Amino acid sequence: MTVRKQAFMHYSDQPLLDLVEDIYKAAPPLEIAGSTSKDPHNHRVSKTSWILPEGDENIAIFEKLFSVAMDASTRAKWNFEAEVLEPLQYTHYGVGDKYDWHVDQIIDDEDNENCRKLSFTLLLNDDFEGGNLDIECGSPGNPERVKTIELQKGDIVFFPSYLWHRVTSVTSGERHSLVGWIQGPVWK
Repeated sequence: MTVRKQAFMHYSDQPLLDLVEDIYKAAPPLEIAGSTSKDPHNHRVSKTSWILPEGDENIAIFEKLFSVAMDASTRAKWNFEAEVLEPLQYTHYGVGDKYDWHVDQIIDDEDNENCRKLSFTLLLNDDFEGGNLDIECGSPGNPERVKTIELQKGDIVFFPSYLWHRVTSVTSGERHSLVGWIQGPVWK
């Protein structure tokens, strides 16, 4: 019997809607984010801030997200060995802001015993246009290789950190999301 692994796991029944206000409260002031020197061809325009696992409220957010992430890994048949939820990135995209195609897995860090295995995006609002999350799920020859994930406020999507993905330009309003990465031992 062959078990097919899923490219992504989308929770659309809004299981994390109750966390949205807590995340807004936990988010520090935003700073401009941009492309990094490690990937100069990747165009990124947004603002971000970092939520740390400090204080009871923030720790509760981290515990809930880690639990849901491990459930997603199991349900999608990834079964990643994962241990650490990195600091959470609160991201704001205004009109014209975007994040071009990229992967989240950092593969050139020889000093780290862990690597990013699971990425996620939790949408904090849905009163904007554009700003689609696209994930490349197929081969270049497949005309349907890119999947646009339809998210509503409180929805979360998980995917392996090695998958190419992007956020298209916001055309109206402001897009707010929480992005996270779960690390585990380096791939063997």
